[in-house]
Amino acid sequence: MFRELTPTELKVILSSINREQHFLYYSYLTFRKQNTVHYGQYTDQGELLGVMAFLRGLPFYAFSVFPVQKSFCLRSMLSFMKEQLHLPNDAIGNFIINEEEMAVLASQLELLKSPKKLLLMKHIHEEALPPVDKCVLYLGPPYFDLIESKMAELHTMAFTREELRHPFYGVMEQRELVAVGGYHVYSEDYVELGNIGTDVAWRRQGYGKKVCAELTRTGRLVTPNVYLNVLEENVGAIRLYQSIGYELVCKQYMVEFVIGS
Repeated sequence: MFRELTPTELKVILSSINREQHFLYYSYLTFRKQNTVHYGQYTDQGELLGVMAFLRGLPFYAFSVFPVQKSFCLRSMLSFMKEQLHLPNDAIGNFIINEEEMAVLASQLELLKSPKKLLLMKHIHEEALPPVDKCVLYLGPPYFDLIESKMAELHTMAFTREELRHPFYGVMEQRELVAVGGYHVYSEDYVELGNIGTDVAWRRQGYGKKVCAELTRTGRLVTPNVYLNVLEENVGAIRLYQSIGYELVCKQYMVEFVIGS
C-alpha cells in the first residue's frame, strides 16, 4: 500500500533519523518541508517499509528516499509517485543516497548514467579557520542580480533565487564578481554551504578558500553543525576544505535515474 504520510508520521521519522547518514532526506523533513510531499509504502499490517519524497521548485525532478526495510520496493514507489505528481513519461529523477542505501536500491534503478561519488564533510576544527580577509565582501540585495547571473554562468545546478535570503559572500576584482558562495541551508539546526564557485581566470589565487572560510565562520555563529558536499573526484576542493577544518562524515552517491513508464 502506498499513501501520503501525515505530519505526525513525519515527526516520528524525524525523531529517529540520523542527519548525517540521511542528509538529503533530513533536509526534506526540516528546512525544505514546506515544498515537499512524502509518500510511504506500508505492509498490510501497517508497517512502514520506506519513504520517498519530492521537492517542488527546482529546475529538475528532485527526490529523496528513506528505505526502512530491505523489502521496500522503490520501483513501485516511483510508478505510484509518477502518477500522483503527473510527471511526464520521459522524466528523469535525481537524488543523493549513502553507500548502504545504494547497495540496497541499485538493482531497482534504471540509471541514466554512472552515479557520482559525493562526500559529505562537516566542519570540526574551528581553530583551522584562517583570519578574516577584508577582500571577502558580504553581498547584500544590490548584488542579487549579479549573484544570480554568476550562478547561471557557473552552471550551479541547485541554486534557486529563494536562497538569496541566506548570506552570500564574494570577491570583487575589476568590478567583476570573481568568486562567490552562499548556503543551501542556513538554520540554527544546521548549515549547508553551497553555490560556491570561482571564475576560471581567477582560480588558484586563494579566493575560493577565503570565501569558504568566511561562509564557515558565519555558519558557526548560528550552529556548530556546518556541512558541505563535494564530489570525490574534486581532490583540490577536498584538500581546501580539509585545510580549513572539515572532515568526511558520510560517503554518498548522486544518482540520475529514469522514473519509469
